[in-house]
Amino acid sequence: MKFGIIINRKLIDRTSSDPYGKLYSYLNEMEDLGYDMGWCGHHRFAASTAFGGDTASEPSSPLLMLAPLMARTRNMKFCTNIMLLPSRHPLEVAEEINTLNEMSNNRFILGAGIGYKPDEFENCGWGFKTRAKRFEECLEILPQAMSGSAFSYSGKHFQIDDVQIQPPPLDGWVPPIWIGAVSDPAMRRAGRLGDGWLISFAEHLLELKDKVETYKGIAAEHGRPSTLCLMRDVHIAPSRDKLDPDFLPNVIQVWQSYDDIGSKADRDELSNEVMFGGKEVTLDEFAPNRAVVGSPDDCIAEMQRIKDIIDPEWFFITPTGIPDPERQIEELRLFAREVMPHFRTE
Repeated sequence: MKFGIIINRKLIDRTSSDPYGKLYSYLNEMEDLGYDMGWCGHHRFAASTAFGGDTASEPSSPLLMLAPLMARTRNMKFCTNIMLLPSRHPLEVAEEINTLNEMSNNRFILGAGIGYKPDEFENCGWGFKTRAKRFEECLEILPQAMSGSAFSYSGKHFQIDDVQIQPPPLDGWVPPIWIGAVSDPAMRRAGRLGDGWLISFAEHLLELKDKVETYKGIAAEHGRPSTLCLMRDVHIAPSRDKLDPDFLPNVIQVWQSYDDIGSKADRDELSNEVMFGGKEVTLDEFAPNRAVVGSPDDCIAEMQRIKDIIDPEWFFITPTGIPDPERQIEELRLFAREVMPHFRTE
């Protein structure tokens, strides 16, 4: 298993003479600790987001932001999780991705999704209701474009006539496209057209077993790779009595915020009752199968269950329950020392 951590805009200090200094240091430390990937989201025209709370922790120009971060790291890979692909022209995206990978020695992977906020599309002249079909055309266009070969394409939304993207891919490597999917149709689309599935932190682990089997079957039917990238809220403390009592309320608030602005995930029955029915539960009742929480031994046990049940290639740590970035860093250090060595693969 490989491990990814968030690139959090909350570490940017716009009052400093070096606004990105803390973020550079953070990524250097995370790379030294053994984390394999830094990932960021993508939102436009919002001073606050469901994930970031009262600040916009997801960049509006993720590919542009990643370029200097990649220049200041050595081997760490980077991923968008997710980029609003149907809000951009796929040829522009292909040009930028090939440039990023030329700069970084092929360390960028595109994570993409259809999005759920109309203003992020309509203010740029892209239709919101047609984004799913446009997304599928983007997924057909991008591998051809990033290959560096001349190609043409005729679709409902895009007409491309004998185009050859520059620069060509470094060493001929065309990066995979991982697809963020929180509904059954989106998961099936990921199997048909993608190279991996970015699995939402809202997914219940036991319910994922059948979904993963379905996804892998669809991918195999269409001759596609089927990389699994599981997102999970993580809260680790030296002992259980050091756990933050606000962790679960923070997670609930974020999940509710996503639903309020249109991101409707497939959630299990208890999660729905807690999110929308006011049901009160303890952390011990809620965390198993939904988060990795507790002492190092507790986290190791839950990670082993994750490996046994769906065995993802990638594990992405989401910090929704611990919003303070300095506390996140402390926990990432502990997780890297005590948990990761049991599961890391080269």
